[in-house]
Amino acid sequence: MKTARQLLYVIPVLLLLVGCAQPQANIVSESETPTAEAQPKPTQSEAPITEGGPIACDASVQGGIEATVNAQTSAFARDDFELAYSFASPSFRSNVTLGGFVEIIAGSYGPLIESSKLIFNDCMVDSDSGLALIDVRFLQAGNDVYALRYLMIEAMDGWRVQGASNLQVVGEGT
Repeated sequence: MKTARQLLYVIPVLLLLVGCAQPQANIVSESETPTAEAQPKPTQSEAPITEGGPIACDASVQGGIEATVNAQTSAFARDDFELAYSFASPSFRSNVTLGGFVEIIAGSYGPLIESSKLIFNDCMVDSDSGLALIDVRFLQAGNDVYALRYLMIEAMDGWRVQGASNLQVVGEGT
């Protein structure tokens, strides 16, 4: 009886926690991207975007974002974590120390340190908020193709990295 009573308290808490969890964005390879016919049709409850909101990056914005990501990745390759840290956004740096940054990169983004060439796709920017997203792929050790999505923010000194999705293997390369 005591166990049944405990379950009555635990189950609602678990349901609440599961309901609050944010789904992770999946990065899929181009061959896995659904075609226009396979994508669901908008429902009446989905409001169409009429003004503002994210739009495709123009060449200037994408160039600035790519320059920041490439510079940070080059700093990783030279083990210059202090320089790499300088490409993080001011809000990221105010919440994560340099030591914490090194731990995050080494623990979750190790293959990025060894990458040599990044390929950028699907840059979207919201000029009202100064935020942008860009998908990045790279080949590590001549074999695994990795993908991640960067969240960028426009700062006084250019585009800065606010965060990145989990690194995922999305294929093999040569």
